[in-house]
Amino acid sequence: MTNVIEKARELLRRKSVAITVGIMALAVVLAAVSVPFFVSDKVDEIAYSEFSRELGEGKVSRIQVQDGGLTVWTGDQSAFVRLPSSMLTAQIIDRATASGAQVDFKKSGIDPSHAASFVISLIMVVAVLALVAVQVDFKPTNRWPRTVRNIPDRFDGVAGQEEAKAELQEVISFLRDGQAFENVGARIPRGVLMVGPPGTGKTLIAKALAGEAGVSFIAVSGSDFSAPLIGIAKGRVSKLFEQARRKAPCLIFIDEIDAIGRKRGGGGSAADREFESTLNQLLVEMDGFNTSSGVIVIGATNRVDVLDPALLRPGRFDRQVHIGLPDITGREAILAVHARNVKLAGGVDLASIARGTPGFSGADLGNLLNEAAIFAAREGVAEIDREHLEAARNKIIMGLERRSLAITSEERRLVAVHEAGHALCACLTPGSDKVHSATIIPHGQALGLVMRLPENDRYCIPVEKLEADLIVAMGGRAAEEVVFGPRKVTTGAASDIAHATNIATRMVTEWGMSPAIGMMKVARSGESFPREVEQEIRRIIEEMYAAAKTCIEDNREALDRLVAALLENETIDGDEVRRIVALSERRLAA
Repeated sequence: MTNVIEKARELLRRKSVAITVGIMALAVVLAAVSVPFFVSDKVDEIAYSEFSRELGEGKVSRIQVQDGGLTVWTGDQSAFVRLPSSMLTAQIIDRATASGAQVDFKKSGIDPSHAASFVISLIMVVAVLALVAVQVDFKPTNRWPRTVRNIPDRFDGVAGQEEAKAELQEVISFLRDGQAFENVGARIPRGVLMVGPPGTGKTLIAKALAGEAGVSFIAVSGSDFSAPLIGIAKGRVSKLFEQARRKAPCLIFIDEIDAIGRKRGGGGSAADREFESTLNQLLVEMDGFNTSSGVIVIGATNRVDVLDPALLRPGRFDRQVHIGLPDITGREAILAVHARNVKLAGGVDLASIARGTPGFSGADLGNLLNEAAIFAAREGVAEIDREHLEAARNKIIMGLERRSLAITSEERRLVAVHEAGHALCACLTPGSDKVHSATIIPHGQALGLVMRLPENDRYCIPVEKLEADLIVAMGGRAAEEVVFGPRKVTTGAASDIAHATNIATRMVTEWGMSPAIGMMKVARSGESFPREVEQEIRRIIEEMYAAAKTCIEDNREALDRLVAALLENETIDGDEVRRIVALSERRLAA
């Protein structure tokens, strides 16, 4: 019943505010329309010669002297005569007096009626703007912040983040029974910061945390505190924590907290001062908590490096929980959770899909199954099979197929040679990931692709693997040069060169893998690295290109067979690539 009354009051308030705004706006319009009628008293202007003639004929009954000239009455009609000379005005006054015309003088200055009209209009405009500003603060469409009770989410619906869930168990225990912790003098963190890449489930974990603890949940974003007027953002912070205390035990979730928690000291502009004032209010509110308040703040960000140190000190965000990309076991568990809402065919192996999606976040995996379901629906089938999942993964990784792209037979063969060079180097270079498929069907911005997938997740990458990646990246350009000659190489290797440059740069400047530079981190000098560093980066890339070219030249028969298979089938899987390469090696050995 209380909620119904509150909603009714809110509805009445909105309607009354809307009516008030309408009345104010109408008043401003009417005032603006009426001002010209009050302000404007313009009359027709006549020439001095005409006025002088009428004055001589005795037709002028009255003149009014004012700045710049005279207002002249001839019967019921009036007109203005411009007289720039004060001496001429004095002569006219003498002539008018002699002719019997009435002469009076208009007082210079601002007409009170004109000033009143202007002031009233200005006040109305300011009133309407102030009312609109109030509406911006309180958000007419929603009560802010919105508190949700009885969250249905639980930790069993969050897969792939077992360590994070384990670390948050004590927060659940505190929210359920904080007295047990107070009895032994334990102090529970007032804030927990979730740090991780986008799409890893930070919001989902926060909601599940509130659901497990059975407490109220308030979710806001850092951008919710931005406002067009000074002081509103600070007031919203106070309002947020005031409502949380009323709803305690309660969990506040601030997504993208770096929007209001960035390091202070950016400048002295009004915007910077407003930002610092908002952050200061957040710090004060968190300091105002006590151990029995029953309110915990959960912040989420993927940019912990930009946060103000005052936010991260003990007593505010005491600890950080890393929400990282899931490993292969976590990806399989996440796929199983998302698979509850779709229909999978009997032969679908989620473990195989998990192995083929390294680097995917939880959101990416959910999108994978959704795209697969869309492919199945387009074909008019009721279940998602392995081919649908493969097509969905290829679309996410490589982009949508562009079969309608018209390319010439010469370009098609060039693309086949380029991709065959990548595939051949990947099969014959120790340390390279296995080839999953090769295609000359355009996807996204690429005319062809070779997909390699690791057998296991990697956390420490050896030099052998990095050099293998460089050789594979250079394999496409090397194949073009071997088959068509150095004057026929194309721009198709642009992305390969950029990828290789990035790897070689990090090897030299970050990972200490260059004997010439040594184990040290090298920073850029302006827009470039020191000359010695750039020479070392070039040396590594040129050596890897030479290795790729040697691989192509020594296995030309395998390259030609791969090119023929791609031209015939457009797409070949990894097993077929390896079979062709192995067959060519056996023929060479024989």
